[in-house]
Amino acid sequence: MYPILIDIQQFSVLVIGGGRIATRKVCGLIEAGVKPTVIAPNFSDTLLTAKKSGKVLLRERSFQYGDTIGFQVIFICTDNPAVNQAVLNETTPRQLVNDTTNQSNSNFFNMAWIKEKDFGIALTTKGANPRKTKLLKEKIRSFLKGNSLE
Repeated sequence: MYPILIDIQQFSVLVIGGGRIATRKVCGLIEAGVKPTVIAPNFSDTLLTAKKSGKVLLRERSFQYGDTIGFQVIFICTDNPAVNQAVLNETTPRQLVNDTTNQSNSNFFNMAWIKEKDFGIALTTKGANPRKTKLLKEKIRSFLKGNSLE
């Protein structure tokens, strides 16, 4: 793995799934300036609200063959192994794919991101232990709150 930051605004982004994990990914994408497309039979209230404000395109249906065509970044966020495999079966090596249910199917991982006024800190366990990354993120945030860097 090679850690990088990308300007994701210039990529077409697809999220498969409408639950908790998909919502977390979509919120981060919106914060980064992306208007992602989300395909799922059901959506969280947060995603429905984001649609009302024009920040996301929701397709309320199950994944269908051909849905990944034209997208450069794809997040697989369903709890349905058959759907996840169907998405993987049609992705190409030119697409960035993050399977949130099985990191070994991914060719990129998200890093935990701590954003401050004039700097950022990224953390990763390379997909091996997201809980540990989350714990480290909270400890660093707590440390930064208690220690002024100015």
